[in-house]
Amino acid sequence: MQNKTMTTAMLKSALRLGFILTLAALSACAATSTASKTDTIIPERSQARWDALLSGDLETAYTYYSPGYRSTMSVVDFGVSVRLRRVTWTSAEYLDHSCDENRCDVRVKIGYKVVKAVPGMDEFQSTNVRNETWVKTDGEWWFLPKK
Repeated sequence: MQNKTMTTAMLKSALRLGFILTLAALSACAATSTASKTDTIIPERSQARWDALLSGDLETAYTYYSPGYRSTMSVVDFGVSVRLRRVTWTSAEYLDHSCDENRCDVRVKIGYKVVKAVPGMDEFQSTNVRNETWVKTDGEWWFLPKK
């Protein structure tokens, strides 16, 4: 009788362990799925925003900005602020990102030129790595400009 009780207890323990391991595996899959989704979405959205800026499609570029930014800056004012800059962006290449649950830090290599930057120089061209912040709001990733 004691042997049967021991076998039943061992079987229950094995089933509990199997259940716990299954839950752990499912949790890992869910976390991996979310991370890989972010790994795809962030590069796509970052590059698409820059592609729109570079092509002069400021209305499309504006749609990538955070809802908070768009609530304080109209698309017309956004367009004016971009067009009045002395710097002209010439290229943009997504490099990498690191994220937590609701925030991503993105690095983008930006090509730019400045006309008549200093006396005696008609045009200055260079590249720079720019750090950007993307935030997740209501399940969507948005560019958050610096103040």
